[in-house]
Amino acid sequence: MSKLNNETKRYQNPELFEQLAIEYAVGSMQGRARKRFEALMDTHFYLRAVVDAYENKFAHLVELVPEAQPSDAVWNKIEAHINSASTTQVKEEKAAWWKSNFFKQGFGLATMAFIVSAVLLFNPMTPDATAYSAVLESASSKTVAVTKIQKSDMKLSIDLKMPVKLENNMELILWCHPKNGGKPMKMGVISKTGKTEIKISKEEWRNMEGVGLLAISVEKKGCNIKIPTGKILIKGMLNITSSH
Repeated sequence: MSKLNNETKRYQNPELFEQLAIEYAVGSMQGRARKRFEALMDTHFYLRAVVDAYENKFAHLVELVPEAQPSDAVWNKIEAHINSASTTQVKEEKAAWWKSNFFKQGFGLATMAFIVSAVLLFNPMTPDATAYSAVLESASSKTVAVTKIQKSDMKLSIDLKMPVKLENNMELILWCHPKNGGKPMKMGVISKTGKTEIKISKEEWRNMEGVGLLAISVEKKGCNIKIPTGKILIKGMLNITSSH
């Protein structure tokens, strides 16, 4: 158990778990490392949310790409370029990842360039979404809640992973903030513990395409407010988790 806890703390580094999520999504993470990462995903929703996002980005693209093994000359050039750039410890850590098995599992340099270009240029995460998700964190970057919004049942569900202590005259309000600024959408009151479900309208679903940030504020009970007036307790970016 202590070993798993140590692994969890290590994977709470956003740069690290995002890199590992990419490796997992494209299938280059294998063996015991893959099993350990799957065990962590089963208990920590922020890892699952990141992996889901990358799997949906890469899945149909990877199927179209033929396997290709780079030549020794290509590998020599890649390693020479990485080594020349590794002048600090941070750069060395990043280089170690790129020199790992990520390319060697049948992708190669040209394949990776194709995937990245296709995702950025031809697969923006916007239209035809069927579900959204968000991992909400505290100011100390601690995961507090996971939110899912699904077209199938037109519901927003938010699951608090730890209870929130509030005074009796206070309540939690969920807000959706537009990507380009402007007035947030007030989604409703959130329970201070466990899971809350909120029914959404067709108009609210359509507006989710333009939402960037989800935030929960602490407000006085019964106040008819249209913008947050209290402290923002937790927040997180909204992402598409599946699309047609």
